[in-house]
Amino acid sequence: MTRPRALLARPVAVALAVLALSLVAPAGRPPDKPQAQATGPIIRLAYRALQPGEPIVVFLETDGTAKSASVTFLGRTVDLRPAPGGRSVFAFLGIDLRAKPGSHTMTIKVYKTGGEVETIRKDLEVADKTFPFTKLQLKREYVTPPAAALERIKREAELVALATSVVTPEWLGDGPFALPHDAPSWSNFGQRRLNNNVLESVHAGLDIRAPFGENIRAANAGTVVLASDLYLGGKTVIIDHGLGVFSSYGHMSKLLVKRGEAVKKSTPLGLCGSTGRSTGPHLHWSVKILDVRIDPEAMLRLPLEK
Repeated sequence: MTRPRALLARPVAVALAVLALSLVAPAGRPPDKPQAQATGPIIRLAYRALQPGEPIVVFLETDGTAKSASVTFLGRTVDLRPAPGGRSVFAFLGIDLRAKPGSHTMTIKVYKTGGEVETIRKDLEVADKTFPFTKLQLKREYVTPPAAALERIKREAELVALATSVVTPEWLGDGPFALPHDAPSWSNFGQRRLNNNVLESVHAGLDIRAPFGENIRAANAGTVVLASDLYLGGKTVIIDHGLGVFSSYGHMSKLLVKRGEAVKKSTPLGLCGSTGRSTGPHLHWSVKILDVRIDPEAMLRLPLEK
């Protein structure tokens, strides 16, 4: 599991040195040189890797001198929020599947109790990542849909976008994320696909080899914002976990929950199937953070408190 990396938020001159020192150390490995004892608010980052498709959790540890913080990275700004029970104060960010490698600036603003705002900027190096490629043979109507289906596809895309556009400002999850099924996956997140030698697409989720008819479980607690039969995704459930994090479960044969329903982690959402654009029984599991496409497997590694 990735260990949070410490970023000092005061004073600024020392903060930048500590930022640089902590972020170049591999996950779980202490820095080569001892660091001075941190004073003031501390920002910690937790991530599996700085690559396309990876999530980042930003934690705030305050000594009472900071009341809140916000972080901007790759064009998105998030406010750090307290978890239920007043434990961690944190937020989620993500590096999109199509993010360009290179240096990108993270800006952290710490809002002090006295009204002062302290700003820290740090360049983070996003590494390149090579995703797999495959060819698929699908039913013709799912690669080149008939005219009668195009309006439905457009309407359903708008419905999904609307369902995931509202950011719940509280964290609804319960501890770390868990697998929705114990079967192995094809490890095909980010896979480039040539469908019927005609249409090239990018697979923005993870396919799990769950047998037909078996329960598909919620990866974390939250609220069901969509439970519907979609033309491409088949019978699909989307869960809002709060703070801009959404998980989606597609191609199921039967839905067991309804929109608006609060679900606990591991609640059965539906039964595995092969509805929609699918070549056989499996679960299509995907995660978005503020509309950024994230590798679901990486969510399992985040150090989230229960």
